[in-house]
Amino acid sequence: MPRNVNKLGISVIECVVALSVLAAMLSVVLSIQVVQSARIGLAKQKLVAEQTLSNLAQRVVAADQDEVTEETIVGWARRLEQQQGLPQGTIQVELNAISKPTTGKQIVLKWKPKSSHLPQYSLVTWRFEQTPEEAAEEQS
Repeated sequence: MPRNVNKLGISVIECVVALSVLAAMLSVVLSIQVVQSARIGLAKQKLVAEQTLSNLAQRVVAADQDEVTEETIVGWARRLEQQQGLPQGTIQVELNAISKPTTGKQIVLKWKPKSSHLPQYSLVTWRFEQTPEEAAEEQS
């Protein structure tokens, strides 16, 4: 027995199929958006960390010789991490005494991110002690 169907309207099955296709498309778009947002956040964190290491190295170079201790530099690093919104403990400081070619200090600043998707960075700066001749020239 043939059934009379109105061809002008949309059937319930067509509506359900259309809604399922729309839901699948939305889930794909949202997952792409979440991944992209995470990548942008990591890239911003990397840029901020690079700038923070550079600022810290400049501060070490500009500081007085007696201020350049590991405790002081670590304190500066913690304050910069807090100001820049970086996770605590991602900047590490190593201070090594050197004697060749002259006496001084080698300061190694390392950024070790919590995420394994970001590379580690290190920045090395040196502070050399003044010789007596240089100190005499500076005073005159």
